[in-house]
Amino acid sequence: MKKIDGSEWKRLLPFLYRRKELNMFIIGDIENTSPDSKHLEIFLEGNFEHPDGILLRYYKFFVLADTDRTDFKEAAEIIRRYKRAMMLSGTVGGIDAISSHLSDLLKEEDTLHFAILKEPSLIEPIHKVRRATMKDALRLLAFLGSIEEFHATEEESFIDTLRDGSTRRYMIEDGSEIVATAASTSESSDMAMIIGVATRKDFRGRGLASAVVSRLCEDLLAEGKTPCLLYDNPEAGRIYNRLGFREIGKLKTLRFRKQ
Repeated sequence: MKKIDGSEWKRLLPFLYRRKELNMFIIGDIENTSPDSKHLEIFLEGNFEHPDGILLRYYKFFVLADTDRTDFKEAAEIIRRYKRAMMLSGTVGGIDAISSHLSDLLKEEDTLHFAILKEPSLIEPIHKVRRATMKDALRLLAFLGSIEEFHATEEESFIDTLRDGSTRRYMIEDGSEIVATAASTSESSDMAMIIGVATRKDFRGRGLASAVVSRLCEDLLAEGKTPCLLYDNPEAGRIYNRLGFREIGKLKTLRFRKQ
């Protein structure tokens, strides 16, 4: 598994688009990142047309696109050598195969439902939903940090992607306080992943999550992009189902302890 030059990243797209839903994190990062970026690395096993495996690093996050020929031990060594890895995501089979090589680093393992907006039934928000700007960055970071169900937010990538627009964040406020938010990331030419859906605890049950996700989905659909999302909470799943999301499979994540 060898690191490839940024000028060669797009040569992987024909292969990745064969399973574009499962590979959308990698596709979106390739399409939205400058080839000379220090924040993105891609490691390839095999050739560009028929890879045996692909491992991507975006900031402190890794994504694995595996086949039945992938050398999982070698991919694990790349993650281990990086020293600052926070998370690895991929197919259930791929993550199960690599996890034994990373067991000493493992902090947490999650299986997530992967859903796509297939039958839109979005709501008309009664609350004002607006797109966040850089002026909102620190307040948003503080808000997300206050949500007990959330993992720690990686601040550098949060700030950088909000600034360059590769992650778009929407929010609802009550006075000067943020009470709900949602974001999209890994946007490709025709898909986008919704992340970071959160509502302040004392404002839950009022439809704020549905409102902010609906507004985000409307904007994505208007640009010809199909919204996707991951969830592990059954209640969240019921909300997304009402909005028209339908599960198409599962993905898995490993979270690592600090080295």
